[in-house]
Amino acid sequence: MLILLGPSASGKTESAKIMINRYPISRVVTCTTRPKRINEIEGFDYHFLTEIEFSELENNNYFAETAEYNDFHYGTPLNEINDDKLIILEPQGLQSFLKLKMNSIVAIYLNTKESCRVQRMRERKDLEKDIEKRIESDRIDFDLASIKGLDLIIDTTDMKLSELADYIYDSYKEILLGKQTGYYQMSLFNEG
Repeated sequence: MLILLGPSASGKTESAKIMINRYPISRVVTCTTRPKRINEIEGFDYHFLTEIEFSELENNNYFAETAEYNDFHYGTPLNEINDDKLIILEPQGLQSFLKLKMNSIVAIYLNTKESCRVQRMRERKDLEKDIEKRIESDRIDFDLASIKGLDLIIDTTDMKLSELADYIYDSYKEILLGKQTGYYQMSLFNEG
């Protein structure tokens, strides 16, 4: 399972869409209480739930992991966890997955300069107040020094999405093969 992490506008969602169209990997569809953005599709990008619906599912042990980010809830349904799946998580969610002790998890962090991320959020028409809030939250929530279990860090600041998608997928397959054959040692690769 490929896990992508990174702050807002680091390229996670768009590179995931490219990989799904190019490679034999499908996206885990998670649940969120966040409002749907323009161009997002129910059942493809997320399952959009009310707070009440989310709470009921959580109480019925429907999720493998849940997280709160920017005052919204996110959760991964247990029935979505499989090999050759891709999921975008927050650091808290990664820690929940690592506790599942799955040998086939590859966690890749997309790191992007803050100024570039702000520009990307403006280009996708995010509100300025939301941009400021996300940047402040991301400085805390995505502090690399506090995130454990990463297999690779990629600097996406100057990468085109198509190039990024190919690099992520190729890296995922290489790391996964290494883990499955026993030739991979848990270490942190830095790309930049």
